[in-house]
Amino acid sequence: MDKKRPPTSLKSISKLSKIDNFSFNFFTVQFLLVMIFLFYLKLTYMAWGTIPIILLLFYFSISKRFSFPQKSLIAISTITAYYTFTFILYGKSYDFLLITYLTPIVLLILLRYNKLMIFFSVLILLIITTTVYFDFFGFDYGNEMYYEKDNHDSLLNFIVIMITLYLVVLLKARTKLVADIIKDLKAKNIELEESRIELKKLQINKESFFAIMSHEIRTPLNAIKGISDILKNNIDCEEDCNLLELMDYSTNHLLALVNNILDFTKLHDGVFSLQYSEFNLTTSLNSLFKMNERLALEKGLEFKIQIDKNIPNTVYGDKNRINQIVLNLLNNAIEYTTAGIVTMHVNGNHNADNKDEFQLQITISDTGKGIDKDLGEKIFQKYATSNTSKNSVGLGLTISKGLIDLMKGTISYKSKQNQGTTFNITIPLPIVENNGANLENVENIFHNTSIKMLIVDDNKINLLVLEKQLKNKLKNSQITTAYNGLEALNLIKDNEYDIVLMDVIMPVMDGITATTQVRSLTDENKKNIPIIALTANVGEKELSECLNAGMNDFVTKPFEINALLKIIHKRIKVCEPS
Repeated sequence: MDKKRPPTSLKSISKLSKIDNFSFNFFTVQFLLVMIFLFYLKLTYMAWGTIPIILLLFYFSISKRFSFPQKSLIAISTITAYYTFTFILYGKSYDFLLITYLTPIVLLILLRYNKLMIFFSVLILLIITTTVYFDFFGFDYGNEMYYEKDNHDSLLNFIVIMITLYLVVLLKARTKLVADIIKDLKAKNIELEESRIELKKLQINKESFFAIMSHEIRTPLNAIKGISDILKNNIDCEEDCNLLELMDYSTNHLLALVNNILDFTKLHDGVFSLQYSEFNLTTSLNSLFKMNERLALEKGLEFKIQIDKNIPNTVYGDKNRINQIVLNLLNNAIEYTTAGIVTMHVNGNHNADNKDEFQLQITISDTGKGIDKDLGEKIFQKYATSNTSKNSVGLGLTISKGLIDLMKGTISYKSKQNQGTTFNITIPLPIVENNGANLENVENIFHNTSIKMLIVDDNKINLLVLEKQLKNKLKNSQITTAYNGLEALNLIKDNEYDIVLMDVIMPVMDGITATTQVRSLTDENKKNIPIIALTANVGEKELSECLNAGMNDFVTKPFEINALLKIIHKRIKVCEPS
C-alpha cells in the first residue's frame, strides 16, 4: 500500500490542473520567435508588446509561487490584453489578427473553465465591436504606406503556424495529462483492490472472533441452564426455586447481551437469517413475563400481563428472536419506570386473506419518564440510549427493529414526557394445528419408550448435565457418552443407536468430520442414523456446514431441554401414548 503515487490527483479529471512547466517554456520560446519575426517585418509596436508576455511566461516557467490555474488565468488575461493592443493598432489592415483571440478561448476550453470562457468570449466580442465601431480609434500602423513591401501574407502564414504549434503543444499537454490520470486511476484501483482484500481478511477475522466468542460464552451458559433445570425438578423449597428462577433470568440476560452483539454484527453485514420452528406462543410469552416479574416487583412496580383468548396455541416462527424482542422491550420498560405500572397486552387477529396466518400484536406500556424528542428521532438507530441508562449499550431497539423487519412486521411507539411510553409490535405468524408433538410436556410422548442414545461433547460438564437432563425426562433411555468425534465414530461402528447428539467443535475429530464419515459407512442403518448437532455456533455458515455434512438437525446452545426433545421426537419413530 506504500506504492509510489503518480503526481496527478483525480481532481485533474474535472479541471486540467496539471500541465507541466514544459508548456510555459515552450510558450516563452514561441513568443520570443514572434517578437523576432515582428521586428523583421518592422511591425515594431507589435514586437515590443511581446516583451512583457515573454517575461511573464519565463517567470511562470521557473516559479512555483502560483498554482497552475492562477498562472493560466494571469497568462490568458495578459495575452488577451496584448491581442487587443495589436488589433487596435494593426487590425484595420490585418483583419486576420482576429484569429489570435482563439488561443485564450481554446485554453479555457481545455481547462474546462466554462464560465470564464463565456466571460472572455463576451469581452472579446465587445472589444472587437467597439474597436470596429470607432474605426480603430484612428490607428492604422499596418497601412502599406509605412512599409516598402506588402507583408500581409507573411504575417498571416506566420500567425497560422504559431497557432498550430500552440494547439499541438496544448494537445500534447492534455494527452500527457490524460495518461497521468489513467496511471493514477490504475494505481488507485490497485490500492482499492488491496483495501478490499484487507477488508475481506478483517471480515473473516471478525466472523471467526465472534464465532469463537459465541462458542466460548454459550458453552458454560448451556451448563448453567442445564443445572438450573435439573435442580428445579428436584427442589421443593419455594425460596430455592425462586433463586433458581433468578439464576435463569441472569443466564437469559447474559445470553441476550451476547445475542445483541452477534445479531447487530450480522444484521449490519446483511447475513442474518431467521430460524423457524413450531412453539407454543402463550407459554413462551408467559415465561418471558415471569422472567421479568421479580425484577419489576423489587422496584415496587405493578406488573401485569393480558393474553386474549383468540391467541393460537402453536405457531411457526423464530421463537428465540420473538422472545428477544419482547424481552428487550420489557427490560426497557422496567428500567425506565421508577413508579407505577408496566403492562403487556397480547392480542391479534387472523389474516383476512389467509386464515392460516395470525397477526400477532403485542403492546408493552409503562408509566415511566417517557422518551424525549431528541432521542425519539433516533431511537431505532445504533447506540441511541438515554443518558440515565445503566444496563444498555443502545443496540436493543436497533436489533429489535431489524429482526421485526426480517419477520415482515412493524414496530412503533407513542410517548409523553413524564407520563410513559407504549410500544406496539405486529408480527405475522403461520398457525400450526395442534398434535402430540406440539405439547410443551413433550417428554410424555416418550413414556415407556426405550431409546438408545449417543451424546458426544468434549466438555465434561456439558456432557454430565445433558446426560442427567435426558435421564430425568426419558426414564427408560440408554445413554452412552463420547468425548470426541473419533470416539463417537468407533462407538457407532460397534453398536446400534437410535439417535446421536453431536457437538461440533471438538479435539481429535470434530463433529462435521465425524458425521461425514458416518454417512460413508456401508451399513445402511448406521449410515442413516439421525444425528443432531449440539452447537454453540449460531452463524449461518456454521449451521449450513452441519446440514451439508449430513446432520439431520441442530440445536443451538444454550437450549431448552424440551426443544431438544421435540427434535428427537421429530427424527426418530416413537409410539406415542394413547
